[in-house]
Amino acid sequence: MTNSKKVLAVAEISYIIRKGLVYALSELSSVSKVVELKEMDDISHQLERLQPDALLINPMLLGHASRQDIRQQLNLDKNIAIIALVYNLIDEQFYRSYDAVIRINDSESKIEETLNACLNKNQSTQTDQEELSDREKEILVSVVKGMSNKEIADHHNISIHTVITHRRNMTRKLKVHSISGLTIYAIINKLIDISDIKYQDE
Repeated sequence: MTNSKKVLAVAEISYIIRKGLVYALSELSSVSKVVELKEMDDISHQLERLQPDALLINPMLLGHASRQDIRQQLNLDKNIAIIALVYNLIDEQFYRSYDAVIRINDSESKIEETLNACLNKNQSTQTDQEELSDREKEILVSVVKGMSNKEIADHHNISIHTVITHRRNMTRKLKVHSISGLTIYAIINKLIDISDIKYQDE
């Protein structure tokens, strides 16, 4: 089990929360180093130098950002796990894209369990499960706009059977089975604007 200890980065503007979390994480046997990211302006440069195994970040820090947004904005390597640090109420659907969630009231053992589960699993498998193809994203937008399977098939010049297959694949990958859940996913991932949902006859 050589090199099994992990390097973590914590991005949080609250001094008390950041310091408390850094202290708690430093005490874990599976962690070798915890770095505080205090200067939000320079966060991507700090991460580039550090190359941590995981980034624990308050999703509100970058404006209600999804995991994909954070990875893009901070230019993160795909192997860096992104863990949401949560201490306020947001729709649970929002956190589905994150590699893991640590809540402010989690015990030390719960935090360690979450970290170990997240960092020891195969990252590439999880990415494959979550990422939609470009075509699936197009179908998702059509679904969220309220189009029927036939309308989607006509709009994209594909068969209804293909539309149904795409929809089945989307729900399997995202583990979301309701239109409202798909709508939240599409908005959070900037696939559609809220105004597009209101005007379904476009």
